[in-house]
This record gives sequence, structure tokens and C-alpha cells, in this order.
Amino acid sequence: MKKILGILLVLACMVALPEALLADYQKTKIAVLDFELKGAGFETEDMGAIVAEWFITALVKEGRFDVIERSLLNKILEEQKLGMSGVIDENTATQLGKLLGVKVIISGSVLRVQHILEINARIIDIETASIIAAENVRSATADRLQDLVVQMSVKIIKHFPLEGYVVSREPAENMISIDLGKYAGVKPGMEFIVFKEGKVIKHPKTGEVLDVQRIHVGKAVIVKVRDKIAEAEIMEENSPGAIRFGHQVKSVAPLMPVAKYTHPGKISKREAPRRRSGVKTVQEIMELLRSPSPALKEKGAKYTVKLYPKNPELLQVAKEELLNGYKEKTRDRRHASAMAWMCNVLGRSGQVQYKDMLREVSKHAEHKYIRKYANKNYKLLK
Repeated sequence: MKKILGILLVLACMVALPEALLADYQKTKIAVLDFELKGAGFETEDMGAIVAEWFITALVKEGRFDVIERSLLNKILEEQKLGMSGVIDENTATQLGKLLGVKVIISGSVLRVQHILEINARIIDIETASIIAAENVRSATADRLQDLVVQMSVKIIKHFPLEGYVVSREPAENMISIDLGKYAGVKPGMEFIVFKEGKVIKHPKTGEVLDVQRIHVGKAVIVKVRDKIAEAEIMEENSPGAIRFGHQVKSVAPLMPVAKYTHPGKISKREAPRRRSGVKTVQEIMELLRSPSPALKEKGAKYTVKLYPKNPELLQVAKEELLNGYKEKTRDRRHASAMAWMCNVLGRSGQVQYKDMLREVSKHAEHKYIRKYANKNYKLLK
């Protein structure tokens, strides 16, 4: 009887596991208060409410937040005889948060002094009645206030990363699937770090579990999103096959957009992605593409696709490297991956002059992995 019960218990656990993995993603519930106005020269007295609306729109667009409607917020505030001002103490915020059923309240202020615009925001945790983060953005010139709100929303969002699991990986593919999709706010182009849990960190005296070690194993970028899962292409990996089923993923904080007023005349919008990626010039990427190291070649190809997908100089170098390397007889998976990325560079350029070459590579490349990606990019140019 004990053996039978044991078997039934194991089967029950096996049945329950998929249900847990497929559970609906719970969005973070947030309330945004009107921002307090400080200074003079605002277009309207309702600018604090307008700023709050802009914030709400930015957060809703992310898809990962459940934002309280302003009508309900106003009703609760009136009933509790609380103001809509963005500057409230943490205890009041906790009281309000519990009434609204939210986890977080965002409050803040907008300052205008002559040509300076500044937005200050605080993220208040309802459970602990404490400020978990405070952010600030400032413009040195009289640019649009809405541009600052967009910058601030990026800073706010980075405090709410998405976390999930790798649910599948094809052995011969450079792709993984994660248990986060459209319902969780995942979008193509988002980057996730992949890690596994290591040793448990305990307090030496109390024995309390303080944390669990996180061991970084790679990085992936989302290429296709479904309702509850997303497919991601592996961009970095500690070693071939290091990323596996069951590893955890965490979204990388979105990059802060560089507006024209932060460094007038020094960093343009066109230059900003290069600065953020740590690569400043086409020449630097060209050197990566021509490197004898397959890993650096691959890195250069990825930068090309991301930053300069139509640059003729880089496309020419990628073509030369592919011509020199696709017939090389080697078991080095890194080399095959680098050549596959050269195919990606040519295919994603959208330029049909590379069509014949990709077809040739798809038929005669030494490694099937290269043939596969050559064929895939050949079809993109049809």
C-alpha cells in the first residue's frame, strides 16, 4: 500500500508541474498619482495630471503592468479625503495602495525654473511602506516635457524586470523558448540574461537564507513572441550548449534613450546606440569581423545587424569572410556559428545582390549549420 501511495504521489507531482509552468503571468499592479508642479511657466494648471497620463500610457504600452484607471483612483481619493498630489508620505501611500489593491505607487513632481525642466519620481512599495527607488531626469533646455516623461518611464521600468525559465532548446539550434510571451509584455528585440542557481548563501550565525547564487550562462534576444511563450536567439553563451532547459531568464534593463539636449552637439540620436553598445565606429566593427577569433567575428556580425545593417563597407567584409570560411573543414562549432552570422548579416541587409552567394553557400557549405542559415537568409531575399 505504501508503495502504491508513493507512486500515486509522484504521478500527481508530474501532472501538476506543467500546470505550474503554464500559469498565467501576473502583471504588476500600479497606481500613478498626479505629479506636483513646482515653479512657473507651465502650459496649464492640469499639467501634473497630464504628466501622470503620459506615464500611464508608457507603462501600459510595455504590457507588463496593470495600471489603475484614473476614475477609480479619483473616487478612492475623494472618499478618503486625500489629494491627488504626487508628494505623499509612505504611510499614506500604503493606506491608499491597500484600498486600490496595488503593489506599487508612483508619485513625484515636475520642476520648472527658467529653461530647466526636471522630473522626480518615487516608487513606493505598499507592503513595506518604503521608497524602493527614486529616479530623476533633467533637461538643460526648454524641450518638450513629454520627452522627459518617456525617459523617466524607461528608468521606472528597469526596476521591474521580467523573470522566467527556459522551457525548450533544440540541440542543433541556436534558439531557445522561454515561458514569457505577449501576455507578460515580451516584445521582439528584448534581451534576456540566462542564469542558473548555484549555492545557497546563508548567514554564518543565524543560518538564515540570504540569497541564492546566480551563475550567468549566456544572453538571448527575442525574435518571435506568442501569447505565453517567446522564441529567442542565443547571442552569448559561456560554452556550446551551456544554456539548457530549466535555466532561468531575466530581462535586461531597457537602454536609456539619449535625447538631443543631454549633450548638445556631441551625441546625436544616430550615435547613441553605438555608444550604448560600447562600439563607436564602423572601423571597430570591421576589425571584429576580420579577427582570427570566431567568437569576435560573431560579435562583429551581431553588431553589424544591430547597428549598421546596410553599411556597404561592413557588408563587403562580411561577404569576404563568408567566402573565405564557409568551406573550411573543421569541427569548431564557434567557426560554424560565426559563418552563420555572416549569412545573417547579408540576409538581413535586404540587398538582393547577396542572394546568389547565399544560395551557393546553402548548397556547398562544409557545415550543415552554415547551410541552414544560408538557406534561411536566402529565402529572406526572395
